[in-house]
Amino acid sequence: MHQQLPKEIDPFRFAHNGRELEGEIELTSLSRLKPSLFNDAGTVKVKMRFDIDQIGTPYMQGQFVTELSMTCERCMGELLYPITIETLLGLVKHERLVSKLSEQYEPWIIDDSEFVNPADVVEDELILALPLVPKHDFDCLPKEVWQSGDEEVGEKPEKQASPFAVLSALKSKK
Repeated sequence: MHQQLPKEIDPFRFAHNGRELEGEIELTSLSRLKPSLFNDAGTVKVKMRFDIDQIGTPYMQGQFVTELSMTCERCMGELLYPITIETLLGLVKHERLVSKLSEQYEPWIIDDSEFVNPADVVEDELILALPLVPKHDFDCLPKEVWQSGDEEVGEKPEKQASPFAVLSALKSKK
């Protein structure tokens, strides 16, 4: 079943109420991720659980699963890149409070806004999980691409003179 996530949530209220969200986000709606994709068809399966830990820190535990269609940097063809992200974000209202978070949490800074779009945090996590250089894990280029083209196949390279041959020629002139 295809369930849409709400467009706006109050993460702190969700944490105080122990709420859970589950649904899907269309990749076409993630505008900052689109330039990194070969094709933006598909969805991200999202599970978010909001709660408060024993010391009173509100947090969001999330799982985001998708398969991204990216461009292979070698062959410039399509590369299907499966991603499963498990995240634990501590909710903070100001950047100065980040240092007070427990080490187990990554900060989710929610400045001056009561409501946020859950798709924004999903998009942030997906962008952070992208490979620097997407490429197939097999040889996706034909063998002739790996040859330099300077020499014919099967031709033996010329025997190079010793770099010291010039020195010996100078020595014999004396």
